[in-house]
Amino acid sequence: MSASQKILIIAHGHPDLSPGGAEIAAYSLFRELQKKIDVSAIFLAWADEPAIGESIAKYCGRDNEFVFSCKKFDRFLLSQPSKLLIKNFVQFISTLDPDVIHFHHYVNIGVEFIAAARQTKPDIYLAMTLHEYLAICHHYGLMVRTHSANLCARSGPQQCTDCFPHIRQSAFALRRQYIKAHFDQLDALIAPSAFLQQRYVEWGADASKITLLANGTAPARHVLPRPLAAGERRTVFGFFGQIHPFKGVLELLEAFAALHQERARLRIYGAYLELNQPDYIVRFKDQLRAAGATVEFCGPYRHADLDRLMTDVDWVVVPSIWWENAPLVIEEALSRHRPVICSDIGGMAEKIRPGLDGYQFAAGSPTALAALIRQLLDDEECWDRLQSTMRQPTTAQESADQHLELYRSRDRSIRRNGSQYGV
Repeated sequence: MSASQKILIIAHGHPDLSPGGAEIAAYSLFRELQKKIDVSAIFLAWADEPAIGESIAKYCGRDNEFVFSCKKFDRFLLSQPSKLLIKNFVQFISTLDPDVIHFHHYVNIGVEFIAAARQTKPDIYLAMTLHEYLAICHHYGLMVRTHSANLCARSGPQQCTDCFPHIRQSAFALRRQYIKAHFDQLDALIAPSAFLQQRYVEWGADASKITLLANGTAPARHVLPRPLAAGERRTVFGFFGQIHPFKGVLELLEAFAALHQERARLRIYGAYLELNQPDYIVRFKDQLRAAGATVEFCGPYRHADLDRLMTDVDWVVVPSIWWENAPLVIEEALSRHRPVICSDIGGMAEKIRPGLDGYQFAAGSPTALAALIRQLLDDEECWDRLQSTMRQPTTAQESADQHLELYRSRDRSIRRNGSQYGV
């Protein structure tokens, strides 16, 4: 590569428009790479903006930020059906001439972007960060059974057809083959958790290509402990994230309903309640009322306000009932010295060491969560002890440095051995 690397980050959404954890992680990497004197970083993201058609346009007049849109996306094959958009993408990267393309997802983008990049620039470095399990599981990437809400340990044509009886086993086999054929053209797959890494290896991803790298967290401003009145304890719990059935919010509310007459208080900062099925919205509101005045639903929040909002809570609860991967909120909480209470499964359990970073409880069990909260309320010194043992998350700057090292390790290999693709 040249002395100055040109790196294109491609995301499935812009955090200004869709502030999810994966979008924030991708944009954070882009912003940190921009600060490097030997790097030119460009950000390209899908946007739900039909006005731009199937073209690629500059975003809000910002230098090095672009968005694209598309009318349709094949969510079964994770395929981009627009030949015009792929043609425009090829033209975009031909003009841009990047050394590295780093995909921070494949949904909304399409695995064909990988093939288009490889065909356009055979010797380019192609990396992809895996954020959940969509390639493995057609059920929104949750790896949860459709008919029982039980966790699914391993996918396969038979298991997938059990969840989707109207889709043949042969179609699921071809789906895996199609997606994997595109993944095989990547130089690197990046897993933010060892749990996700193992899931993809079991699915058939090339283990030699998968690198474990944490998504970086922007440094928090100095967030002080919540001021306590005389005799007050650390009794305020916070939920931050999307309101969704598999985020465990109903189970969280049920736990606090059981604690109705006790000292614990809960603040729910959550978005997208209105996007759920009507029966779920009714259940949420019913359980919110049942929990009483100890629970406050604060609605959506801006990521920029996170420092201020976490100042008002003592603990952060992550009660998801699906595997999760590496929830950004865990890293955000720890960086602000807020202990985390999380479900004991998936990437959540991997990120929280019981008694050091916070505590775990049996996933999906309001009873277990309520019992843990009572235990914490009775231990006056617990919160202070955790302050000295909580790990500090990987910063955005550290993550950018680690990504650059990964990109350049392949470059060194090529110089030693010649082009990987014989070009």
